[in-house]
Amino acid sequence: MKNNIFINIKEYVAKRKREIAAMVAQRHTKPQIAIIQVGDLEASNRYVRNKIKDCDEVGIKTVHTKLPENASASTLQNVIDDFNNDPATTGVFVQLPVPEHLESCINYISPYKDVDGLLKGSYYMPCTAKGIMRYLEACNFDLEGKHVVIIGRSKIVGKPLAQAMTDADATVTLCHSRTKHLDWYTGHADLIVCAVGKAKFLNCYPIHCPVIDVGINFDHEGKMVGDCFNTDNREVTPVPGGVGLLTRLGLLENVIGE
Repeated sequence: MKNNIFINIKEYVAKRKREIAAMVAQRHTKPQIAIIQVGDLEASNRYVRNKIKDCDEVGIKTVHTKLPENASASTLQNVIDDFNNDPATTGVFVQLPVPEHLESCINYISPYKDVDGLLKGSYYMPCTAKGIMRYLEACNFDLEGKHVVIIGRSKIVGKPLAQAMTDADATVTLCHSRTKHLDWYTGHADLIVCAVGKAKFLNCYPIHCPVIDVGINFDHEGKMVGDCFNTDNREVTPVPGGVGLLTRLGLLENVIGE
């Protein structure tokens, strides 16, 4: 049965955006994010449009630089360096994925402007992890003493989230797609975060604790689905309209330094 711990994510995000807009309006200098995109993937175009829309809503300035897919590493590095050295630019964001020959260029982003939180030594928490932590605070979900099972060990979700929840005095078990007896761990959890990136990975029918579904997958009909299934009468964050919105909110909060 549902525990009714989670608050409505769309309403929460809309409220936080209004609060962020009020904070930005009080500043003499508006924050500015440089969004760098390489190539013309439709998924990337959509994500960039959403980020620009979010920033417009709260008063954050955006500078969108779009490079061709065959851009050289030196070209991308020079663009990043220009924004690193621009005092008007608060944050630098490179839309992923980028072509393989440009992947190492991401490391040129200043750790003080890495608002995506991707780099080692970044000044910011990765956006998805931050979005989830802030959301749980808004839900008044006290992590102290709770057993949290995180499924997925990526450096942008699973690992930073495990660290943040441990710092909040939760007992964290970090599992992954090859964990044996996963059902034992999920059966003894107070909260589950599923971030594996595989459709129909976690069967929620036997689960009786809240589940945060981080997965973004597409079924054979092109419909966006999460990592979880059999979610009826279970408290599971929706996909779409769930953690994706929290991730976008986490980026806004990083840009304004909240």
